[in-house]
Amino acid sequence: MSHTSQTIHVLVIDDDEIAREYMCDVLRKAGFHVDDMPSSIGVTSRVTRDHYNVVVIDVMMPAIRGDKLATLLRKNPQLRNLGVVMVSGAPREELEQLGSEIDASRVVSKANARTQRVDAVLRAYQERPEPK
Repeated sequence: MSHTSQTIHVLVIDDDEIAREYMCDVLRKAGFHVDDMPSSIGVTSRVTRDHYNVVVIDVMMPAIRGDKLATLLRKNPQLRNLGVVMVSGAPREELEQLGSEIDASRVVSKANARTQRVDAVLRAYQERPEPK
């Protein structure tokens, strides 16, 4: 299933190995080029170096919470047009509030069906902020 003529490069960041592998599998089957990281450490340099279009970040992670990581990515001038999808097991209202606070492109509950995850990544890519 091809979404655009350009391959969309996605980085999934989640400390839960099972959840991370599941998310990567779902996104690969949808036609995205997917890499993953088990930790938020080194994410900024990797995203800058490898030119990802969208990052999918779990909120609850050790070392640095996903929302804090998303804020750091948003503040980096080189990453202004990066799509950010926040994923969490938190209640939908709490997740939407958090997403709004950090200017996430999309938020997805871990309980959501796989099609909503794929749709969130695709929309985050399509609605990325314009480079300044």
